[in-house]
Amino acid sequence: MMSNTEDNTGQRGRPRLERTMPEGWYEIITDAGKQGKHITDFLITLGISWDGHHALLKRNTRYSEAVNEYLKLCEQYWYNMALSSMDKDGGQGFNSRLWSLVMRNKFSKHWSEATKVDVTSDGEKLNQNPVQIEIIKKNIDNIL
Repeated sequence: MMSNTEDNTGQRGRPRLERTMPEGWYEIITDAGKQGKHITDFLITLGISWDGHHALLKRNTRYSEAVNEYLKLCEQYWYNMALSSMDKDGGQGFNSRLWSLVMRNKFSKHWSEATKVDVTSDGEKLNQNPVQIEIIKKNIDNIL
């Protein structure tokens, strides 16, 4: 019989979560996404700190998959909020600026209004005054 401080690998202390997740965690995480809740909602429910969350993302494939599913479902929830508002009354009363802010902040990999400029100098100090900048526009077909 194992003691309370020994897991099935013979290690002492709290069991680590490298390969498994406690039962119910996947559902708690994905349900938060389905409801459009902030990530802190499931972190608090599961008793996970931000540091613990980031560590689990790196070392636990199942947890990382659950968080990716959460993000996808949460983005869908917020996108559907805009769609349902447009269906309901043509968007009257819909706060598009707030919605845009939510989308850009929560889902910055997919939603952005900023134009990013890649400035490289091969590590050399920029000595020219004024500095000349060449703007290279990407082909929109390659992005979509």
